[in-house]
Amino acid sequence: MVLTILVLYLLIIFLVGVWANKYNNGVTDYLLAGRRLGVWLGSFALVATLYGGGKVVGLSEKGFDVGLVSWWNGIGGGIGFVLISLIIFRMRKLALFTVPDFIMERYKSNSLRVMCCLLSLVALLGILASQVAAASSVLEMFGVGSMTGAIIVSVVFIIYTAVGGLWGATITDFIHIIVAVAGTITASVIVLVKAGGFSGLGAGMSSVEKGEFLSLTANWDISFMIWLALPLILYNMIGQDVYQRLFATKDGKVAKRAAWIAGIMLTVITIFPVIIGMGARALFPELTDSRLALPTVINQLLPDFVAGIVLAAVMAAIMSTANSILTAGTSHIINDLYLKGTTTAAKEKSEKEDRRLLGLSRIWTLILGGVAILVATILPSIVDGLLISYTLYTSGVFTPVVVGLLWKKGTVQGAYSSFIGGLLVAILGISGFTVGEFPIEVLSVLVALILYFVVSLLTYQPPVSKEEEFEKVVE
Repeated sequence: MVLTILVLYLLIIFLVGVWANKYNNGVTDYLLAGRRLGVWLGSFALVATLYGGGKVVGLSEKGFDVGLVSWWNGIGGGIGFVLISLIIFRMRKLALFTVPDFIMERYKSNSLRVMCCLLSLVALLGILASQVAAASSVLEMFGVGSMTGAIIVSVVFIIYTAVGGLWGATITDFIHIIVAVAGTITASVIVLVKAGGFSGLGAGMSSVEKGEFLSLTANWDISFMIWLALPLILYNMIGQDVYQRLFATKDGKVAKRAAWIAGIMLTVITIFPVIIGMGARALFPELTDSRLALPTVINQLLPDFVAGIVLAAVMAAIMSTANSILTAGTSHIINDLYLKGTTTAAKEKSEKEDRRLLGLSRIWTLILGGVAILVATILPSIVDGLLISYTLYTSGVFTPVVVGLLWKKGTVQGAYSSFIGGLLVAILGISGFTVGEFPIEVLSVLVALILYFVVSLLTYQPPVSKEEEFEKVVE
C-alpha cells in the first residue's frame, strides 16, 4: 500500500505539471511564469526551493546525529528569506531574469557575468544532486534499489518540469508543500507520542549528552551553529532559484511580502524533520546509520496508509526543490549563456523564435536533470553536499550582488577581486585549509568583503554624469 500511494501521488503531480504547459506561450512564461505570481503562490514557491530533500531527509539525519542544534540549518534559511525581503523591491524593479543579469547591469562586465553564471550552475547541480540522493536513500528502505529509485523519481520531476516550466513547477510546488508539511508534522507528532514527549528524545543518554542533544545551542558550539546557518542565510540572498521566484512575482511589493512570509514559514516547518531524526535515535537504539533515520520511522512506526502519505510527503519535498533548481539552471543556460552569450541568437522576438527557445529550454532541462543523477552518485552526505554548494556560490557572488546593490562606489575591479578571492578561500577551506577555529563560511565572505571595499576605494572614479550612477536605476 505504501508504494501504491506514492505511485498515485507521482502520477497526479506528473499530470498537473503537464497540464500547466497550456499556459506556456513564450520563454518568459516558461522561465518566469509570465511574472504573474501573487503573494501566496510566491511564498509557497520560495519555501519549496529549500524545503526539499536537504531539509526533510538531511535534517532528520542531522537531528539523529547531533540533536536540536541542527535546526539552525532551517533557521538560517528563514533568516535569509527575511533579509532578502528588505532589498528585493529594488532588485525586482529592474525586471531581470537572473542574478547574472544584475551583475551585467551593475558592473557592465560580460566576463564577470559569465563567471557568476557558471559558479551558480555548479552550485545548482550540487543542490539538485542532493535531492536525487535523498530520494534514493528513502526509497532504498522500501526495497527499491538506490539507483533505480533515484532514476524513477528523477524522471518524474524532470519530465513534468521540462514540459510545464516555472508555472508548472509553481502549481506543483503549492501541492508539494501542503503535502510535505502535513506529512512531516504527522510523523513528528507520532514520534513524540511514542518517545514520551520532547524530554524522551534523549532516552538512553547520560545527563550531559542529553542536555547537549536537546539544546538548540549544543553547549554554545558557535562554530558548528554558524556552519549550519550561515551558508543558507547568504545563499538565500543571492540564489538564482530564489530570485527566479521573486522575479516571477507581479511586482516589487508582492516579492517583498512573499519573501517575508516564506522566511517565517520555513523557520517553523524545519523543526519537524529534526524531531523525526531525534526520535529515531531514541526509539531505535540499535540504529547506527543516520541515513536510515527517516525511512526507519516511516517503515516501523507508522500504519501503512499513514506511511504512504508520509513517504509521498518526503517525495513531495524532494521534488519541490528539484523542480526549482531545474528551472533556475535552465534560466542560466538559455538566458545567460545562449541569448546573452552569443551574437546571433534571439535577435528578434518573433513567435517562431519563442517556440524554438521553448524547445531548447526543455532540452536543457532534461540534460541538467541527467547530469544531476550522475553527480548524486559521488556526493558525501546530503547536508554536506548542500552546504558545500552554498559555500562555494556565496563566497564568490554574495559580495558583488548584495553590497553592489547597496553601495554605489563598488567597482568592477572590486567585484572581480572579491569573487576570485572569496572563491579561492572557500575552495581551500573545503580542501582542509583552516585559520584557527574560524569557520570557512565566514572567512571566505570576510575576505571577499575586504577585497571588495579596498579595491573599489582604490579604483573608484566619480561618474561623469548622473545617468551613469547605478543608484538611479534602482531608486
